[in-house]
Amino acid sequence: MDSQQGQPSASPERNPRRKVLAAIVAGIVVCGALIGYVLYTQSGASKSPSSTVIVAGDLVTMNYTGRLPDGKVFDTSIYSIAVNNATYPKSLTFSIRDASSYTPFNMTAGKYGIGGTIKGFALGVIGMQEGDHETIEVVPGDGYEVNANLTHWQMLHEEVPMTERLSTSEFSEAFETSPVPMAILPHYFWKWDVQVVEILAGTVLIKHIPTVGQVVYPFGNPDDSANPAGWPVKVLEYDEIEGMITVEHGLSPEDVYNVKGMDIDGKTIIVTAYNSDNGTFQVGKSDPSLGYNAEIAGRTLYFEVTIIKVTRAEAD
Repeated sequence: MDSQQGQPSASPERNPRRKVLAAIVAGIVVCGALIGYVLYTQSGASKSPSSTVIVAGDLVTMNYTGRLPDGKVFDTSIYSIAVNNATYPKSLTFSIRDASSYTPFNMTAGKYGIGGTIKGFALGVIGMQEGDHETIEVVPGDGYEVNANLTHWQMLHEEVPMTERLSTSEFSEAFETSPVPMAILPHYFWKWDVQVVEILAGTVLIKHIPTVGQVVYPFGNPDDSANPAGWPVKVLEYDEIEGMITVEHGLSPEDVYNVKGMDIDGKTIIVTAYNSDNGTFQVGKSDPSLGYNAEIAGRTLYFEVTIIKVTRAEAD
């Protein structure tokens, strides 16, 4: 026993080999725990919908706000943005809808054309995932195509025939009254005075009688606070011999995509181009029955999207 008591004790402090082994074992335990945690969290993340990368065919639920190149909002799925004009200035053709219609938008990724969205938008969401908030740039070729039938160039100096013949029913509809010989009343479109000069065989002949220098607003009232529209049109010449009235449209290059109006058929038109060399301007006409908006057709568009949910497409 005494000899044993005389031997030095092998405590951890005095045995470096045992200390190193203990440290290695502890390190292995810690690393194993970390590896297990990482594998667990990665496994959980891979099963989480938030990591589902969008591929073609997936059903995507999102909120979006569409903007023009100048930053103005032309459409949104978010009601608070739709009603906030101070922070989110609106485009010329933006119209507020019923509050209940502002809900997240559902689309099929990669599907464009009939039954889908525009190409740039349909393809732009591919590669995104739930929770992403990004801006998709849609170039004109992948956006809304210009309808040539609803676009035309017009002279800044326009000639208007001095007389106009309508059927009796057309007259009554346009002027909201029956024709009376020699009656003077404002024209249904140009707003200047006209005179009924003949009623014959179910037709009415009217003569335009504006004053040279007179300014009229046939395309709308730009001073209307609720719905500003139109531009001034000035009477430059009244030629009795040629039977023509020359007018000047008061537009400038700065009015391109900044001025809208109401055409003679009641549809909205947008000033879409201006050519000072040729003395012309271009207008595009919107047609809701065709789903066509001249303000956004042929332009680069920006969509701010927030991906809410991705539902994986079912395999065939």
